[in-house]
Amino acid sequence: MKKLFGTDGIRGIAGEYPLVKGFIKKIGYVSAGFLSDSSDEKNLKREIILGTDTRESSRWIARAISEGISHAGVKVVNVGVSPTPLISYVTSKRAAIAGCVISASHNPSEFNGIKFFSNSGTKIPDEKELEIEKILISGIVAYPQRNDAEILYRDSYAEKLYSKYLCSIMGKKHNLSGLKIVIDCANGSNYKIAPEIFLKLNAETVLLSVDPDGKNINKNCGSLHLKNLQKAVIEKKADFGIAYDGDGDRCLFVDDKGEVRDGDYLIAIAATELKERKKLKNNAVVATVMANFGFYKAMEKAGINVFKSDVGDKYVYQMMVEKGAILGGEQSGHIIFKNYLNTGDGLLTSLLISSIIKQNKKPLSKLSAIMKKYPQILLNKRVGKKIHINENKRLLDEIKKAEERLKGNGRVLVRYSGTEPLLRIMVEGPDDNIIEKIAADIASKVDY
Repeated sequence: MKKLFGTDGIRGIAGEYPLVKGFIKKIGYVSAGFLSDSSDEKNLKREIILGTDTRESSRWIARAISEGISHAGVKVVNVGVSPTPLISYVTSKRAAIAGCVISASHNPSEFNGIKFFSNSGTKIPDEKELEIEKILISGIVAYPQRNDAEILYRDSYAEKLYSKYLCSIMGKKHNLSGLKIVIDCANGSNYKIAPEIFLKLNAETVLLSVDPDGKNINKNCGSLHLKNLQKAVIEKKADFGIAYDGDGDRCLFVDDKGEVRDGDYLIAIAATELKERKKLKNNAVVATVMANFGFYKAMEKAGINVFKSDVGDKYVYQMMVEKGAILGGEQSGHIIFKNYLNTGDGLLTSLLISSIIKQNKKPLSKLSAIMKKYPQILLNKRVGKKIHINENKRLLDEIKKAEERLKGNGRVLVRYSGTEPLLRIMVEGPDDNIIEKIAADIASKVDY
């Protein structure tokens, strides 16, 4: 079991262990050395591409980890505020040994995090995270007397490179002229690059939450808080709205009627479009165990195979590789289009879905009719410690009782969050009142 790394890197409150300067420096030193030595690729540049989100703490964390990385004799190329997928792309493009992102994604501003990408632009696997952890926790970290490599700052370089790549994917035939789109950037990493790219593609845009101040990232905005976006889409008579999270690796849509269209809808729309174009490799998509029951029904009707992965886009990607799929993602809006990038990308997803909407000449509300969503509730229960679910008989008995009550017309999924001290209780079924009661009954059996 990993102790420092969760499903998406190391997370915590900035200024509290493990996110304190001395330990962050160790994380940089150990990770840089390990990733350099363990890479199977030759002819890689001995450098790490580093990007941050807009949190107040991201700058000092970036300085601390850069010091550790440079002590390992690895160059740091700091490209400033950048969406997470940009770091994935640039790391692969430059043939760097790794990429590093300082961000806590959708979490409140007091949190922060550290995650690494391999030289191919994928999240580093659990096995490598575990090895890095072992070294860090052992306390045996001997810094060299002096072996600092360069720390370079390239603020505009990476953004221009990535923007050019995204526009090349869209091409001249897929400009977005004629569409009116409301874009909520969550006061996060996409606050600058997303509006610029939609402008280049000739879309008419209405912008929300594009004024980060270090403390307002994800605050009543972005993909976790959609009321402002829903209101703006209706008031501005927009074709649809897009909401990103703090680090830009996920997105959700709001349709022309103000209805939220999450990752399940977006994957279903993209999968059927790709199938119609005969471009859905192996006629397959990957979804996580959190995907709505209605998604599976829609894919079954469309004749598309669905493979299930654990929660987390790194696990989605691993399953995509295993099954030979080019499309996969999560209900939360992490979606991977493997032909273009090896990690979830909110900006890329939003561009491709926008293009599908324009090409089909149908509003998003009609395209979304492909799927009928089952009522679902997700209840988060804060816990003091993460006791294995199988060791709690009261909880297990309640889960079994819930499954018997649903009689195959719904499902229950109980799991711990990989990034927060929460037990996540998800229930789907035919009726809101029923599933709310079931979720509450399960939560009542958690008292630790």
